[in-house]
Amino acid sequence: MRHFADALRAAGYRVDYRRAASYEAGLLEAATVHAATRVVATEGREWEMMQALERAAELLKSVNIPLELREDRGFLASRADFSRWTAGRKELRMEFFYREMRRKYAILMEPDGKPIGGEWNFDAENRKAWPKKKPVPPRMTVAPDTTTQSIIQRVNAWKGRWGSADGFSLPVTRADAKAMLEQFIMERLPEFGPYEDALQDGEADLLHSALSSSLNVGLLHPREVIERAERAYREGAVSLPSAEGFIRQILGWREYVRGIYWHRMPALRNANALDAWLPLPLWFWAPDGEAGYEGAPAGEACEMRCLADSIRMVRDTGRAHHIARLMVQSNFATLLGVTPAALNRWFWAAFTDAYEWVTLPNVAGMATWGDGGVMASKPYVASGAYINRMSNYCASCRYDVKAKSGADACPFNVLYWDFLARHRERFANHPRMAMMIRNLDRIPSDELVQIRRGATLFRESLSYDGEAPITSPT
Repeated sequence: MRHFADALRAAGYRVDYRRAASYEAGLLEAATVHAATRVVATEGREWEMMQALERAAELLKSVNIPLELREDRGFLASRADFSRWTAGRKELRMEFFYREMRRKYAILMEPDGKPIGGEWNFDAENRKAWPKKKPVPPRMTVAPDTTTQSIIQRVNAWKGRWGSADGFSLPVTRADAKAMLEQFIMERLPEFGPYEDALQDGEADLLHSALSSSLNVGLLHPREVIERAERAYREGAVSLPSAEGFIRQILGWREYVRGIYWHRMPALRNANALDAWLPLPLWFWAPDGEAGYEGAPAGEACEMRCLADSIRMVRDTGRAHHIARLMVQSNFATLLGVTPAALNRWFWAAFTDAYEWVTLPNVAGMATWGDGGVMASKPYVASGAYINRMSNYCASCRYDVKAKSGADACPFNVLYWDFLARHRERFANHPRMAMMIRNLDRIPSDELVQIRRGATLFRESLSYDGEAPITSPT
């Protein structure tokens, strides 16, 4: 905001930058000081912002100043567009929304209306683990200038904060965001596709762009990012699976998630289809066992290498890419039985790209299946085998990724089979879960008893955030 204000002043605009007790109070104050005859504002991106704008409209109305709301142009699909798309549909799957967006904006399309390459997505080709001897590209960074350094100092002085601002190196100006986009296109996008799901110890980004925060605060527009990636493909600099995989994240998933948010609010905040009842483990605030934030008790150190490392990434950089979020952090919370609202609170607080419109559908819908299948046809849960296949974590973890029971068994394995057993009746006839249930039924009953006992002991061994029971209320 400070850089934007400076840029506007440099361009000749008169800028009134003020702090106030609330958005609506500051807006009324500014309108009064400047003797405004009307106020024009962009619609809010989050539910609470729209509530604030409604309160502001009432305050301004009391002094005969109308408030005009304009559509948020930071997206390619308006809220009305998404509502029209949902009309009459029994299933709101992202894939079909994505195809419509591809057609509408003619992205990676042939003149005859068919997708380039004959396929709408190449996700099946984008699931390779990171090769053992392949060097990891250096993280893309922007050196903090004087303004940013002053904010880092201010944040470091806050009491009760979580995480660190010392390593902050994301774009804060449009020029820096455009430069990072170009660096990503040239250096990372060419190989992005095959390795977009790979996990690597100590690497928050790998080949990912780290541009989601720049998109979400408005330093970049999604259309320019999409068109730049498509141009790189058409110029022969990037493979089709890489270009399509990246474009799908923005043109498909980002636009879809925002649409789902407004379509399902405010009920989405209470989504909990699996009746998950646990609070968040303290590991999410303190993977090394320290007191993660002011007033919190110290817990035990997390010995699950993948989980501890991905949480440290977030603590230290404010980000981790989508597989660390979905298949490590959220997978663990879902298998454990953490209530979606508690997990969402952490995502909302912890990530630099987080708005509620981003985190809530991703957590309550995609990650925890809290919406009962609106966004994802099945829960995104997996055992340790998935993490072993997609990462280098398991080789140096103290747990045995192949063991299902016992003190050394990978907690992902123990919790995975316990999850399936807890929800067996729910998913026994589910078309995408039935095979998992059949695999569950092949486990000898005495072994399953040991696995489920191990899951209970594991839950009881953890420290949790806040005062809440660690046994099911039922």
